[in-house]
Order: sequence, then C-alpha cells, then structure tokens
Amino acid sequence: MAKKPGNPNPKLPVSKGIPVAESLYLPKHYGSEVKDKGGLEKTVIWEVDDIVDFIFPKKYQPTYFKVAGAFVRLILKDGRVTKNEISGFLKETGYSRSTLENKIIPKLVRFGLLKREREIEAGMRRGRALILNESLTFTNYLERIAFGWNMLVSTARQKRKAKDSKLEEFG
Repeated sequence: MAKKPGNPNPKLPVSKGIPVAESLYLPKHYGSEVKDKGGLEKTVIWEVDDIVDFIFPKKYQPTYFKVAGAFVRLILKDGRVTKNEISGFLKETGYSRSTLENKIIPKLVRFGLLKREREIEAGMRRGRALILNESLTFTNYLERIAFGWNMLVSTARQKRKAKDSKLEEFG
C-alpha cells in the first residue's frame, strides 16, 4: 500500500500547559512562601488562607483566593451549606455568584476539599437542592501520592543497600 501524501513532519499545536482548573500551585518548599506559613514543620498550624493559597495562589489569582478563603471558612464553620446559605454569603460579601459557582466551587470539589450532594425532597418540585460539605478527599489524594513516592524511595534505597552489602561480601 502506498504512503499517503502529506506533511511528513507535521507541526503539533503549541501546548498551553496545565489547565488552571486542574493545577495545584506548589512553590519551592524552601522558599519564602512556604516559610511564611511556618514551613514544613508539622506542629505549626496552617490557617484556611495558607491551604487555599495552594489552590488559588494569592500571588496569581488574588480575587479567587479571597473569595475561596471566605467560602471555605463559611463551610468549616457551618459544616453544611445549601443554596440559601450561598445566596446569603454572596449578599453579605458582595462577591460574584458567577465567580463562586463557575470557578471556586468546581475547583474545590474537583480537588476534594468540598463534597457536592443533592438533597432528597419529597414532592413534585423539579431538581434537588445543592448541599456542599467539607471533605477529606484532598488529604487522602495527597497522602496517597506521598505514600507512593515514599515506597519508591524506600524500595530503591533498600535495593541499593542490599547490592552494596553483596559487593562488600565478595569484594
């Protein structure tokens, strides 16, 4: 079968990088941004804004950072937030409903900080009311990544150690 004519070396489209909606901001672990939060010391408590800064970096997304921080504090205080509480929050703060519902909530849900549920209601009303709760999926996700890395490093070190001890035995 003959090869089809065309460009033998097509130029691929330029990558736009990781979509913002799916990106987690991890500044240098030894840099001032992490040091200002108390560093990596596990006995220093990070506040809501310290955590939200990794999802909506204040440096790059100051408005989203401010809205997300206030909204996460509301959810942590109440434990459960419905459409009515969201409306009250927006009226009280003056934040944009569009920003909250189209940018903040979806990313917080996608990353596992919030869990989206629907209220079960009797009756003939269309749709079911939204309920948002705090979630530990974010923690489980990052712990799983860290545990996977820990196991890889530990296994590699153990294999090198065993290899080195065999070399010493025969050397």
